[in-house]
Amino acid sequence: MPVVVVIVLIAAVFAGAAAIWWRSHAKFVESRKEHWFKAFAAERGGTFDSGVPSDTRAVPSFGVGHPSGRPLAGSTTTWIEFRHGDRPVIAIDAQEPYRHFDDHTYFRDIHVTQVRVPPSPELRITAGTVSMPTDPRLEGELSRWLAATPRFARRDVVVEHGSARTWGPGCATRQNIVAEAGYLADLADSLPAALWSVSGGAS
Repeated sequence: MPVVVVIVLIAAVFAGAAAIWWRSHAKFVESRKEHWFKAFAAERGGTFDSGVPSDTRAVPSFGVGHPSGRPLAGSTTTWIEFRHGDRPVIAIDAQEPYRHFDDHTYFRDIHVTQVRVPPSPELRITAGTVSMPTDPRLEGELSRWLAATPRFARRDVVVEHGSARTWGPGCATRQNIVAEAGYLADLADSLPAALWSVSGGAS
């Protein structure tokens, strides 16, 4: 008899834990569907994707979803595509894994903003310096350009695959995606024309 009682108690504990998990998961899914991106998309005539697999999935018209260059399509990130001036913009809310000192994997919030630009070789602005892994011939010219326009050395930026993107810690806000979209659009308008005339590194 005591064994039966113990089994019943264990089953009850597991059932309770499962119910709590299900409620929290359902709330999480609902919050993704009601992300403020949804209202922002309606205001801007844009496209919203909740990242919830059960939803009808939208497809972005350009770009990647993460600074590493992982594709956005098929991921579980929450994103919006809209226009800023005459440029299409994608803003993404996501999480990236990291290892803690206790050797466990945790997740932290990250947001990515990217604007559509012409095809070009890969260009990286990191810590105030320019690098072009696929086409170093232009590095000298772009380094001189960056020295002459130091305001574009303030953020890490990657230009590739028809998009210029920047990112930062924490979730996206209306203020930071609009400011970052404006920054990237200004950067794209200011970059030397030689960058856009070489498309060998684009895909």
